[in-house]
Amino acid sequence: MSGYYAPGDKIPTSRELCPILGVSRIVTQAALEQLGAEGLVVSRPRVGTVVRDRGEKRWFGHVLAVCPGGDENYVETVLTSALRDRLTAAGYRFTLVNIPYVFPDKFDFSGLDLALAQTVDFIVAVSPRPKMIERLAKQKVPYMVVDDRRKAPPSAVGCIGVDLNLAMEDFAAACKAEGVKEVVQLQFLPSMGDATAAMRKIGLRVRKVHAEVDTSDGLTLIGIKRAGMEAMAKLIAKGRPPRDTVFFVNDDYLGSGALMAIAHAGLKAPEDIRIVTFANRRLGPVYPRELTRMEFDARHAGERLSDTVLEYLKTGVYPPDIVVGPTWVAGETMQRSRSKGVWK
Repeated sequence: MSGYYAPGDKIPTSRELCPILGVSRIVTQAALEQLGAEGLVVSRPRVGTVVRDRGEKRWFGHVLAVCPGGDENYVETVLTSALRDRLTAAGYRFTLVNIPYVFPDKFDFSGLDLALAQTVDFIVAVSPRPKMIERLAKQKVPYMVVDDRRKAPPSAVGCIGVDLNLAMEDFAAACKAEGVKEVVQLQFLPSMGDATAAMRKIGLRVRKVHAEVDTSDGLTLIGIKRAGMEAMAKLIAKGRPPRDTVFFVNDDYLGSGALMAIAHAGLKAPEDIRIVTFANRRLGPVYPRELTRMEFDARHAGERLSDTVLEYLKTGVYPPDIVVGPTWVAGETMQRSRSKGVWK
């Protein structure tokens, strides 16, 4: 209250206070508990006891979310929004820092450095690049990662793995049940999901078709849709595919473009062409018939992420590694159809 320890300062531990004050540790422990009960200090895992600013909202702690680039990635935006809502409701301060690209292999870390000038208790790194991991490893703040890895980096306390192939076994089972003999995978980034391994287990061939995305103006969502539309139009121009072929589009925006090409050609799914797409829940793509799809619920994943972070902040122990990913939705667009369709 005198200001000797300013808001945000770490004060000595109960053991360190014993010789300073000339009392037993039982007394110093009781004193720190009393200060906490009065809202003057807060105990933070792996940090210690920190002085609160009584003139501001009394947060239990401060969590930093770090993402590469801007806010154009839908999944990252929804994940961090869910994290913000849950942590704020639980009494934690939340800050989001986007780390922009300067060159292909360099980042501008000035925003991160500015945020770390404050007291930060925990960092959530969403889809971090290797350079970001290197930077976070040098900080004295515990952090976790959310990306496509299954194990946390050595310097991190844990991770949540995002496995976009989580529904592939269900896809393979549906192909077997529906008499599929070949899967044509339309893609522009193989990392978005690959059916090869799952189909190989049941003896099916996967033929990959690359969609060329124009990146001259950046990797825009319209550019991805256009690439899907043009790639599917070329496939359609080759003639009617066999009824035992299924097209799998491993990106939602690419899938929107592919569906445009199908509609423009006057074709229908599944009567003329059988198709499966990747989809983000509440975002699409959409089609007059229910799409057979691998659907990722980013909001639900964000809530699981929030529960994990809150458990760590309260206990100092990170839960076992968690994996999230899409679920299989058995819609209508890959079913065997008895109709001859409208193919011309």
